[in-house]
Amino acid sequence: MSGELRAWLDAAAGPDEEAVDALYRLVLRRNPEPEARERALAKLSEGTLSRATLVHELAGAAEFERIRLLDDAISFARGARQRGERPRWLQGPPGTDERVVEIPWVLARLSGRRALEVGYAFAEPPYLAALLTAGFEELTGVDLAVADVPGMTTVQADVRELPFAAGAFDLVLCVSTLEHVGADNTGYGLAAEDDGASRLTALRELRRVLSPRGRLLVTVPCGEPGDDSWFRQDDVRGWTRLFTRAGFFVEEQEAYELTGGGWRTAPELDTRGLRYGERGPAASAVLCAELSPRRLRRLASPEGIERTVRRRAPRSLRRLRGGGVPRSS
Repeated sequence: MSGELRAWLDAAAGPDEEAVDALYRLVLRRNPEPEARERALAKLSEGTLSRATLVHELAGAAEFERIRLLDDAISFARGARQRGERPRWLQGPPGTDERVVEIPWVLARLSGRRALEVGYAFAEPPYLAALLTAGFEELTGVDLAVADVPGMTTVQADVRELPFAAGAFDLVLCVSTLEHVGADNTGYGLAAEDDGASRLTALRELRRVLSPRGRLLVTVPCGEPGDDSWFRQDDVRGWTRLFTRAGFFVEEQEAYELTGGGWRTAPELDTRGLRYGERGPAASAVLCAELSPRRLRRLASPEGIERTVRRRAPRSLRRLRGGGVPRSS
């Protein structure tokens, strides 16, 4: 039997119920809604829908476009990590949220044996899937909320008071979470707070649980400083000041802005009037940063001095010295 004939037979094998469920999980990465499932099964039964046309309809859905973008971003980050690259100047299409740039930025920089993911309970499933397959010996998630994530050790705790020993982790990940600490989180089924000092407290606690050579990868919404009750936004200078007050050394950071042409790096980001939700579905700009707990040691070393000089040099000079600029599609 030819391979092509076998493929046709395999595609037609099994009951329609199994095929519909499998195609939804494959294409849209979820189970079908009951009504959509019943409609597809009815059409398949009466011969007005084929399995190939069902694939075509699912892949043509608007929902699939975001899945494709995130899948592309994760594949891009995995390849960059394997090549030892640290991509910058990423890009994303107009009208999308910040995940299309912050997720690949973070995932490309994964390393270490023991990782802590802060705020895992509401994290994007593709992001969690990428962490689970990244090869960590220990992967722990911490959140005030509770969720079942097979393969991850989950702990219900406040990031401001973590139940972990000092130096317990080589890597801490905090993706679009820091801005919610101490804010009104009733939208997530949690308590409402109004504690502006919580972000600093959380950062100091994350620094405590990092090993001396560990790293914190953090992303936060960037724009005109303000308190929107359920999150707090700051400009680049404000976030950087907060990082250093917590005792971190800023190893690397990059701001991205959602423009009319899509997400673009913004070395000269002007945050005046830049507000959440005004340019797209979520943040209008985002800051991605890699932080090290060895602030004093870094500042006292030749390498640390060079990094500080380069970080504080005029941005135009840094761009000239930057060389190639990998981009995501």
